[in-house]
Amino acid sequence: MAAKRPKGRPELLGSLLHKSFGGTGLGERLKDLVIWQHWEQVVGAAIARRARPLRLSGGVLTVVVGSAPWMQQLTFMKADLIARLNSCLGEERVREIVLKSGRIAEEEKVDSDPQVTVRQLSDDERAWIEQQIREVADEELQRQLRSLMESHYRHTPTA
Repeated sequence: MAAKRPKGRPELLGSLLHKSFGGTGLGERLKDLVIWQHWEQVVGAAIARRARPLRLSGGVLTVVVGSAPWMQQLTFMKADLIARLNSCLGEERVREIVLKSGRIAEEEKVDSDPQVTVRQLSDDERAWIEQQIREVADEELQRQLRSLMESHYRHTPTA
C-alpha cells in the first residue's frame, strides 16, 4: 500500500534541491556539462566523430577515442584541447586529458523523429519555472535548471 502524500503546500523546487544537494557541489557538476553540450563546436566535427568525452573527475577529462591513429593524433593535441575546453567553460576546470580506446556509437538524431515537436512556452509555464528556481542561490545552477525545465516543456505536448 502506498504511503499517503503529506498534507500542506508543496515545497518549491529550490528548497528541495537545497535540502537534497546542499553542499554536494551540484552547481559545479552542472558547469561541467558544458563540455558535453559544446563538444563538437570546441573540438571540431572531425574529432567529435572519432572521440567523445566520458567523464570529468578532479580536473581529469577521460575521452574515448575510436581508433589508434586518432588516439596518437589527440595525444599531440592535448594542450590545445585543454585550452579550448577551459575557454569554453570560462574557467580552468580541465587540467589533464586521459585518452581511452573504445567504440564510438553514432548518436541518434532527435530532429529526425517526425513525432517530436517543439513549441513555445506559455507565460504561465515561464512564471511557474521562475517560481520554482527562485530560491536557488547559485546563479549558474538557476540558469541550468531553467534551461532544463524550458526544454522539457518545449518537447511536451500541451493537454
